[in-house]
Amino acid sequence: MKNLQLFNLDVTDNVVSPDEFETTNLNSPATTIFTDFKKHEALVVDSDTSAEAALQLMLKTHVRMKLVVSQGDDFLGIISSNELTEQKIQAKVSKSNSRKDVLVKDLMIPKYRLHAFDFDELQNATVNDVLKALDNYKLRHCLVLDRNSHHIRGVISSSDIVRKLKLNMNLGLENTFNSIYQAAHAA
Repeated sequence: MKNLQLFNLDVTDNVVSPDEFETTNLNSPATTIFTDFKKHEALVVDSDTSAEAALQLMLKTHVRMKLVVSQGDDFLGIISSNELTEQKIQAKVSKSNSRKDVLVKDLMIPKYRLHAFDFDELQNATVNDVLKALDNYKLRHCLVLDRNSHHIRGVISSSDIVRKLKLNMNLGLENTFNSIYQAAHAA
């Protein structure tokens, strides 16, 4: 057994981030910009959660999208900050009794309306390939599907791409992969 020595932290000691050591560019493998659910637990919300509670949780945790699951953990769809806008919640309030009655399942995008990249294809693609493929879509997130096992393998998020490409962009509601594509090619 080895005796390890402990040291006091210095004022200049700081926390490191993987981004400090990784250089991602348009020619990098597409897998560098995707969150792999085999390595990172998927962020999920129960479909019966109130829309207001889901929005508050997303704001508090700085997350813009969650997978929606049933009480039995079946994948039902996604919910993002785009669906949880005040306007969309209010539109549902006018149809129901009260604001607290508006649930995630009332506003989510159901899985039958979603598209996804094939994981096998993604492994042979570049970041630029992903941006080009999504240039014509108005998306913030795109799922990655392992078609062989029928598993949602991960997600590609606009905020992750901006961070990994070190683009100087503020991702407001109007920003999509199209604006990221333009910024990445201008850099």
